[in-house]
Amino acid sequence: MTLTPPPTPLVLIADDDPVIRLLAAEALSSDGWRVEVVDTGRAAVDAAGQRPPDLILLDVVMPEMDGFAACAALRRMPALEHVPIVFMTGLDDYTSITRAYESGATDFLTKPLNGVLLGHRVRYLLRSAQIARALRDSQSELLQARDAALEGARLKSEFVATISHELRTPLNSILGMTEMLLETSVTSEQREYVTAITRSGNALFALIKNLLDFSKIETGRVPLQLTDFSVNTLLSEVVLQSAERAHLKGLLLAASVHPDVPAALRGDRRRIRQVLLNLMSNALKFTEQGTITLYVEQDSPPLLDAPHQTKNQAGSPMKIRFSITDTGIGIPPELFTRIFQPFGQADGSHTRKYGGTGLGLALSRQLVETMGGTIGVESVPGRGSTFHFTLPLECPREERTAPPPTQAA
Repeated sequence: MTLTPPPTPLVLIADDDPVIRLLAAEALSSDGWRVEVVDTGRAAVDAAGQRPPDLILLDVVMPEMDGFAACAALRRMPALEHVPIVFMTGLDDYTSITRAYESGATDFLTKPLNGVLLGHRVRYLLRSAQIARALRDSQSELLQARDAALEGARLKSEFVATISHELRTPLNSILGMTEMLLETSVTSEQREYVTAITRSGNALFALIKNLLDFSKIETGRVPLQLTDFSVNTLLSEVVLQSAERAHLKGLLLAASVHPDVPAALRGDRRRIRQVLLNLMSNALKFTEQGTITLYVEQDSPPLLDAPHQTKNQAGSPMKIRFSITDTGIGIPPELFTRIFQPFGQADGSHTRKYGGTGLGLALSRQLVETMGGTIGVESVPGRGSTFHFTLPLECPREERTAPPPTQAA
């Protein structure tokens, strides 16, 4: 295949002095440029409109239209918006130079012209214009690619949200029917089958809910609902909801609250509970024996001996750290970032061995960040992991003393 070389740049020269036109044209032609010459500013505008040049050399003092007016008219043409325009003038005073740049000039050369200098200056400006054009083209392509990616992400999120919402309706019917079936006279074998259906349906329902929440977060449609809640009650709910899975695997669940944490806090209780359940589910999935511990503490406890400092004043923000520690398989440090990405897994083989989509941790990260917090992990392969997140929460007006730590098997 034969490649067609790019056309030689065209230089338009506009000057009413025939000697200047001849000298400039010969100097540039000898350097290999294509040259077109005119003798008035009006002719320069007409010529550039018919065949846009790659560079324009423009005299200032010309009949019909001077160089300043011609430069301004040329700049109004979309095709010439970025074409270098160089004034050739004997006017070198500050006012003339300022007016030249204000009219749209790129550079200026003083007369009498030096052919060698003219050639070098034109070569430099043409090369600069080519680089600038390439950058603009690249930027335009990047912007188009960005817009396409954003539109694709928006359509994907809308599709996922629509599908997830539509899936919940028949699934709710299935789960409702299985509950009704369990209330009828069924054999022990049939009850086992129906219970398995219910368990799988609930797992599918949780996955669909995560997908729906994830798509809502991506489109910024997750408003926070701040309420006062009991810390101990919240932890008890998380432990009780996870107790059956832990019992089936022979794991011990434990939960405790540091004495410095107020008994009640103000925040988005539902979202905090969702994150805790996601992290608990992750710990249960990758832990075969041992203990899973849920712990709540202040990330930066107040200095009680500091002067004029009151502990846990009503309405005062504090950083509360929630941690879930397991004795599972652990995670290599180099994979800490990856596991919080959507659909990410620490190891592809885990998908086959342990199941899951890798969406829970990504959703947890986005929920925590939406609530103004941070999330992280500490882990030692083969010894276990600690997933933790810190949230800025407030102490409600009425504060109670936190009850002692609770444990559940």
